[in-house]
Amino acid sequence: FNYHPSAAVDLKRDGVDVVSTANNHALDRGGAGVDRTIGSLRKAGLKFTGTRASDRMSAPWHAVTSAGGFDVAWIACTRHTNQRPDELHQVLRCDQDRRAIKKLVAKLAADDDIDAVIVTPHIGKQYLHDPTEREVRWVHEWLEAGATAVIGSHPHVVRPWEKYVTEDGRETFAIYSLGNFVSHQPELPRAIRPLPDRTLA
Repeated sequence: FNYHPSAAVDLKRDGVDVVSTANNHALDRGGAGVDRTIGSLRKAGLKFTGTRASDRMSAPWHAVTSAGGFDVAWIACTRHTNQRPDELHQVLRCDQDRRAIKKLVAKLAADDDIDAVIVTPHIGKQYLHDPTEREVRWVHEWLEAGATAVIGSHPHVVRPWEKYVTEDGRETFAIYSLGNFVSHQPELPRAIRPLPDRTLA
């Protein structure tokens, strides 16, 4: 996949504050594609999370947005990159970087300047409506580490949501896939439409 840089300008103009750049197509154009994407986002003034430019490998993996007096930290990761090599580790991986993500969530959650931490993982087998036990375990780990919410993507269909109470008594929220927002997939389960509430048992 390869989008024109003007897409970043359009997103910013239409009110988008932050985007996830960690997904299975993050390396479709190699490391140069990661760099060019980040360059386009920076030029448009659009914050991002999930990838690093090759000339800024010490840059933080997260982004912070502010609205209504609240500062929210965002962390994006992906399950895989379609078997494309990531020689410089420019893409945050949900599995390989699990410990680092948990530490980052905990660090941000403990920061008095951060009001909420939201993790946006790009995980889950396409078109399956239910998460695997491993995916649920990962989501619960991030919530236990201090995340306020986990909002998933990648399956192209809506998945269940749940309110999760952590061991320290915090009420948190997870949705395992929002489905498609804009897509060329016209099939009804993959198109935008409201679905009945489906919560995890």
